[in-house]
Amino acid sequence: MSTILFFDDWNLHRRENLARHIGEATLVDEGIFEDPYADTAWGYPRVYQDPESGGWRCYYQGQLTDSQLDRRRRVPLLAESDDGIHWEIPDLSDRVEISDRLCPHQLFSVERFGQWCGVYLDPHATGTDELYKGLVSEYTDSESGPRSSVVASPDGIHWRYLEGVRYNPFGIDPSAYPFWNPYRQSYVLALREYRGVRRIHVSETKDWRTFSDPEWALQPDALDTPCAEIYGMPVIPYEDMFVGLLWMFHTDPAVDAASKYLMGKIDCQLAYSLNGWHFQRTVREPFIANTAPGEHGSGCLYPSSAVIYGDTIRIYSSTSKGEHGQIQADPASRQAAIVLHTIRRDGFVYLEPEGGTGELITRSLRWRDAEPELNVSAAHGEVRVQVMDGLGESIDGYRYEDCMPMEGDSTAWTPVWGEGRKLAALGDRIIRLGVRLANGRLYAIRGDFEIQLVRPSP
Repeated sequence: MSTILFFDDWNLHRRENLARHIGEATLVDEGIFEDPYADTAWGYPRVYQDPESGGWRCYYQGQLTDSQLDRRRRVPLLAESDDGIHWEIPDLSDRVEISDRLCPHQLFSVERFGQWCGVYLDPHATGTDELYKGLVSEYTDSESGPRSSVVASPDGIHWRYLEGVRYNPFGIDPSAYPFWNPYRQSYVLALREYRGVRRIHVSETKDWRTFSDPEWALQPDALDTPCAEIYGMPVIPYEDMFVGLLWMFHTDPAVDAASKYLMGKIDCQLAYSLNGWHFQRTVREPFIANTAPGEHGSGCLYPSSAVIYGDTIRIYSSTSKGEHGQIQADPASRQAAIVLHTIRRDGFVYLEPEGGTGELITRSLRWRDAEPELNVSAAHGEVRVQVMDGLGESIDGYRYEDCMPMEGDSTAWTPVWGEGRKLAALGDRIIRLGVRLANGRLYAIRGDFEIQLVRPSP
């Protein structure tokens, strides 16, 4: 199956009266988790559901008060849940022996640990002692700052350092996120190149022992707020492409030099890639915006994990009520939480008429014998589909007026034309699909097809 999403118009031949909008993520109030032991303003949660037990785990980090731990260092933590919404803190004391345990759900020693993020459940390492990987900024006394390290675990509970392994040649802040790239047959890391340099680079590994040098991938541009920076970018492999959760740091360019780029808010925008290496930007609207003053996420939010769950996508973030850096001044203020948002399947971007009826026509598609599926919401509107040949001429019996209109909401609506005709009856051939939409939103088109970039001969 292939999927057309609408981050841009690359797969379209024409688009009329259909505006592109960023999807609307919904906060799940029950999913707000405040750790009673540690501040999670920079928690960077990674959430996984066990396919066998159905249980959920959340890997994150927490910052303790100065009386407990140096403010520059944090603690690797675990929370558990039956439903991925309501979280509990497990007591790991009897399962993991740690000489410097500071809280019951601490996973391993903080002797070397500085920070971590990007805990990765490796689908290619099932049955090995490295099923889970973690990217750590290792604490050192060196003036050059932290150094990068990799930790591994067979069960997500018992962790060890892979001695001598560095995922980055320089000391960096911890926003480094791995994902599997099937096009390159490698694990790709979206990360910063140097400590404090806030833009995105990519590197890759095939064995988790050697990593390529970081290559520049994305940085702020003239369409961003003045002097904005990119704080990090977790990447979600999604359908045929990759979606980046872009942390945009809207810093104050007018502050004094000593605190320059310290204060400011962080929200989440979207980036995307067709090959998992070169990334682009779409509409410059927040995907998850800052909340009202005093609410979780009013200062900063860092979406770090996405889980596809039925027809929804769950997105987990660490948040703070204060702006970036405020927690450093008072770690005991407890102004942070891990929160959950949901969107519908494919709900990152959608097309919607600005009034009246809108229409799109796809590029030419080599369509095989499967039926199309449209992810569309039109509870008080209407959707119709037309089939054309590769040159754009409508096919008898498959015109808009022949299509049985859809009025409702479906993530997988299959159009039917007069006398029960379906698209598969046309067989393997080059076609274009037209979609007319009134008072609704179109999120995706699916089917067994290949995009044809060369115009077919008459």
